[in-house]
Amino acid sequence: METGFLRVLLNPGRFFEARMQDEPSLKIPALIALVIGLIGAVSAALAANLIVGILPAEMQAFGPIMVALSVVGAVIGGFLTWIVYGVVFYLFSMVFKGEGSLKRTLEVTGYGFLPQVFGGIIGAVFSYQLLSGLTIPAATSPEQIAEISENLASILVTDPLAQIAGLASILFLIWSANIWIFGMKYARNLSTRDAALTVGIPVGLFILYTLVTLAGWL
Repeated sequence: METGFLRVLLNPGRFFEARMQDEPSLKIPALIALVIGLIGAVSAALAANLIVGILPAEMQAFGPIMVALSVVGAVIGGFLTWIVYGVVFYLFSMVFKGEGSLKRTLEVTGYGFLPQVFGGIIGAVFSYQLLSGLTIPAATSPEQIAEISENLASILVTDPLAQIAGLASILFLIWSANIWIFGMKYARNLSTRDAALTVGIPVGLFILYTLVTLAGWL
């Protein structure tokens, strides 16, 4: 029998229909956002360590601070992403005269991020495999730092591992979008069509932006 998180992933319609019987709660959605932020912190720490290796010797002492700030930023980013998506969905649903609280919208949006946990783990694994294999020379001037950083950014986008990770993230985002459609349908009392448009337009634009950005580096 499908229960809990499994029902969110495989049968979101039944899950959210049942959730509407209870008061909205942000505890579990916030926990999901925290987990995503912590997973993202792993990749952020790896990237920060790599950047620290570029810096001149006299600036290496700031390395731990940079890594710590990257980790904290990634964790905060997990929560900000959740809130931004929720607010965007709420605003789009207003076009279709959606009825329901912002808190309920944030709740269903948070549950919809569940597939991103798996996507984040895969991304972290790819990041480790990619970054651990790079050897970056230390820079001695701001110009060299800028040049090496630009080359590094190009490598991180054009490398096959990075491209596979990018495509995987899009697939998991589509999975999340499917969950969000059912969530918005019940949270904002929308028809399936209107819920699909509420979610599909912003998510589709984000995916298009990601693909265009990726193509620009190829």
